[in-house]
Amino acid sequence: MEKTKSVVNRTVVFTAAFFIIFVCSGSAAFSVFVTPLTQATGATAAQVLITLTIYQFVMSLFGVISGKIVDVFGPKKLVYIGGLVFGIGWALTSVASSLPMLYLSYGLLAGAGNGLLYNPAINTALRWYPEKKGTMSGILLAAASLGPLVLAKVGAILCAQFGTQGLIFIGGFYFVLVCLVGWKMTAPEPGWVPEGFTAQAAAASAGIDYTPQEMVKTGTFWILLVLFSIACTAGIMLIGSLSAIAQIQLGMTAVTAANMVVINCLSNFGGRLIVGKLCDKIGELKTLSIIFVLTIVGLMGLKIATDQVMFIIFLVILGASFGGVLVVFPPLTNKTFGVKNSGINYGIMFFGYSIGALIGPQIAARSLDKALGVAAYSQAYVIAAIVAVVGLGITAVLIAKQKKEENSSVTANN
Repeated sequence: MEKTKSVVNRTVVFTAAFFIIFVCSGSAAFSVFVTPLTQATGATAAQVLITLTIYQFVMSLFGVISGKIVDVFGPKKLVYIGGLVFGIGWALTSVASSLPMLYLSYGLLAGAGNGLLYNPAINTALRWYPEKKGTMSGILLAAASLGPLVLAKVGAILCAQFGTQGLIFIGGFYFVLVCLVGWKMTAPEPGWVPEGFTAQAAAASAGIDYTPQEMVKTGTFWILLVLFSIACTAGIMLIGSLSAIAQIQLGMTAVTAANMVVINCLSNFGGRLIVGKLCDKIGELKTLSIIFVLTIVGLMGLKIATDQVMFIIFLVILGASFGGVLVVFPPLTNKTFGVKNSGINYGIMFFGYSIGALIGPQIAARSLDKALGVAAYSQAYVIAAIVAVVGLGITAVLIAKQKKEENSSVTANN
């Protein structure tokens, strides 16, 4: 595995990971491409949205594979391979004229490339910051908001000008950017800790190191996997359909609706920065409970939004809450199952995101009732809110269990 043989500036490694996450975040602007892709393939919107589900599943699968590979060969080689596969996937999507080809190019190839990039970038960067994983996770994943922020507008303009063939420019840009920063992806030596980070703190941070096999045998893993999928459902539903929602609910054009995607991305960005600090201050589970509350408020607010200002207010709330989900789970997984096998363990945990990617877009597509006019997505909002209420309940139980265990530990020590 590629490890440091000399002093490495961890800020440089972190910055390289930031740009890689920026590249990986393209799927968050997928709603911008739904209409052009339906026209290019002759498919329905629901069929095209399955592409996003395939993409997220394949990304999760290759996230597990990359987690295993990165522990052997290091992140650098994996990043280059991932960037090439990801770029090819986008380029082939530009000429996709049928659903099978779309599923293969974007769903399989781009999804595989993303999985090879995303997991190694996050875990390598966070290994350099054991003393503030929540905060650094928030900053790192803020890149996943800036990526679609740029792509939403650029993608809409390219598709308006060139149709889906404009996607080839996106694929080329992503590949070049990965090549420019990938050589800086280096993992720290085993046992490395930053100056001032005591051995006791390092040991507390490491906790118990579960192997993947041991992790999946615990009930906690399955509960967290379900929570991850529930927490992602509403946000991914919005990612896949926001452009269409804005066009129907607010009467916008496709290019104007891209502005709503931009606002959602900015909200994600702010939410991730705030949530990262909250995780370090009050803990991941309490932060997750706040995320669920805001998700419910955002969904119900969007349901009754009758004008653009009201829509944007609740879109910001929902976007910020979803932005925090991906910030919470990397440090939560490390804290619960240890850092030694964090690459593959978080890759497995990330399947929760792919489950949300299966549920979220289909809620929007299948509950859509065009006969209701501007209220066509009302049922989707309600269903997603009910899912979030279930997640809030599960989180409350976990918090109570955690508090009970802490009290028992204090009593035993006394």
